[in-house]
Amino acid sequence: MTFTFLLHGQGQPVISNHLPITEDYVWGFNPNREADLVFPGNSTHCAVHVRQDVFDDCAQALDRSDLNAQFLVPNHVYSPETLPSLRAYLDRVYALLSQRSPLLHQLDFQQLILQDFLPLLITALPVQQERLKKTAKAFRRSRLVRQANEYIQTHLDQALTLTSLCQALGTSSRTLCYGFQEMFGISPMAYLKILRLQGVYRILKAADPDATTIAETASQFGFWHLGYFARDYKQMFGELPSETLKR
Repeated sequence: MTFTFLLHGQGQPVISNHLPITEDYVWGFNPNREADLVFPGNSTHCAVHVRQDVFDDCAQALDRSDLNAQFLVPNHVYSPETLPSLRAYLDRVYALLSQRSPLLHQLDFQQLILQDFLPLLITALPVQQERLKKTAKAFRRSRLVRQANEYIQTHLDQALTLTSLCQALGTSSRTLCYGFQEMFGISPMAYLKILRLQGVYRILKAADPDATTIAETASQFGFWHLGYFARDYKQMFGELPSETLKR
């Protein structure tokens, strides 16, 4: 199965079998359909190849029985709410490839990407509403979110993935994501990033500028791309990490 994303379309869509495809689509994943693609000039696209049995096993583990043969028929998914975050994840990986980052040669980092991406992809695919069933009561999800919060708080310095978080809590990705959306309006991983940013902020605010570096503090909380970290930090706190440290 080949999941294709338009990372940067320069305002122009891809034409896939006469259908205009924008950045809010993932397409081309039906292995029984031929691809007829026209890409705009100067665009950047990403194709992720996944063995179908691996995809099916992961979908089953995440309680996504709706990702079946019927899901393959349209050969594209439109989801402007969930795909931008997944596209941003791929964009960061692409930046590491472009920079020939030494991180890519670390086995632990390779495993992190391999274990992280497929659950993120499956979670981003919208559930077919006619097949959607409530798998937990509202109070059950609320309790689960509290347990997840406690676990995240005590593991902020570890490389948590959605898969490892669900395994630690003994729950499915779908149930956990529903709970976080109900309580906070964001995904578990977005919530984790907020807590990590807050952790960096607290340390920088109280640190000695001559004895503390931003890079070491950021990596302590799992931020391995300083450019994206600085952007998210400023968006959240209204200032750059260097400005916090100087104060």
